[in-house]
Amino acid sequence: NSSESFSSRKHQDQWVLAAFYFNGNPQQIFRFRMYRLIPPEFEQGKSTVRMILHTLSPELEGKLRKNSDDPCKWWVDVWDIWVGSRECNLHQPEVESDEIWKLFQSTGLQSLVSSLPGCDVLWNPKWDPSKHSYLCKDENGGTESTADDGDALDPLLGCHATMEAGSKGAIVDSISMIPGKRILVKDELSLWDDNFWINDRGYDPDVAEIDANDSSTIVMPYIYGNRRGVPYKLERVTRMFSAKANYDKTIQSLSLGIEIINEDLEWTLGDKYRTEMLFRNKMKAVHSALESKGFD
Repeated sequence: NSSESFSSRKHQDQWVLAAFYFNGNPQQIFRFRMYRLIPPEFEQGKSTVRMILHTLSPELEGKLRKNSDDPCKWWVDVWDIWVGSRECNLHQPEVESDEIWKLFQSTGLQSLVSSLPGCDVLWNPKWDPSKHSYLCKDENGGTESTADDGDALDPLLGCHATMEAGSKGAIVDSISMIPGKRILVKDELSLWDDNFWINDRGYDPDVAEIDANDSSTIVMPYIYGNRRGVPYKLERVTRMFSAKANYDKTIQSLSLGIEIINEDLEWTLGDKYRTEMLFRNKMKAVHSALESKGFD
């Protein structure tokens, strides 16, 4: 039954496919990621979920970019790429359908991605006031009380993450943002049901500068991120669901449906969800808001 099905799945590794894009335009994707979530060992009293970050194979990323405005079919694209690969044993007659599905989940996905060493993220219901100090800051980087602000998100109702590498971060090779460039990444995250905050910063590890406020301190220049410690604040716009009722052991579960839950941000989903006039007006409002805050 469904309860038994959920119970069995929550103890299994889960995979999440994500794309990040600029200007509310799925055609301007600057980063694809595949995340592998490894559940905690509850029996041993642990509550930390490990998230392993992966880049996609060039073939898979190319396929997804061609269908960037239709994420409901991305997992079908992943399946198609795997089925056509040499790593897939789908055409062997002795392989049963259940075994194929398990093979896809276990080794199939691994063959289509490459992990980012040193970039594992650890999720936990507990938050660290020093590492997640942005939970007590306003949008300008000033201090605010999460308890007194009626619009603030309660840290106790979310899950929070830090990099396993700690405050020193991890160096990765940029693929799409600045191809061939090394970037030192530092990251803290907070997740609620309908909100996702990402305090993501990138530095240039190949350039050293003297801190303008402290001549004894060497700093690395920012490549991206907020210097005031204010995270990117994302709001949920949709919920995705399996288009098939029987989603445990069938590839049909990879075809997803979509439900709009935030009509104010529906325009950010792409051309199918807005008119050209609406898009221009929204982007004009965004630029005006940035200019009012002193950003060029």
